[in-house]
Amino acid sequence: MNTPATDNQLIEIENQYWLSMKECLERLEDNKDFQKLVLEGYFKDFAVNQTSMLATDYVRKTGTRPEIMERLIAISNLQDYFITIKSMVTPEDDEE
Repeated sequence: MNTPATDNQLIEIENQYWLSMKECLERLEDNKDFQKLVLEGYFKDFAVNQTSMLATDYVRKTGTRPEIMERLIAISNLQDYFITIKSMVTPEDDEE
């Protein structure tokens, strides 16, 4: 069984990991290329394009909806990962 000190050390290591990940993400989000390529191009433009394709006759007739849905799920997963990174850091961790 772990001692309280060991548990606290593990918690601190995990907190530092998430804080580091959040700082990396913040630097990325400040980068103009990242903003254009990922935040605007992938999360917005590509997602809207893929969503609008779901309603087309061509996609319906060719049975390619599952492929498009997988693309939308990929976008959602990446957004969720970024949200997870931000939510894993508490305000107290940010102040350190």
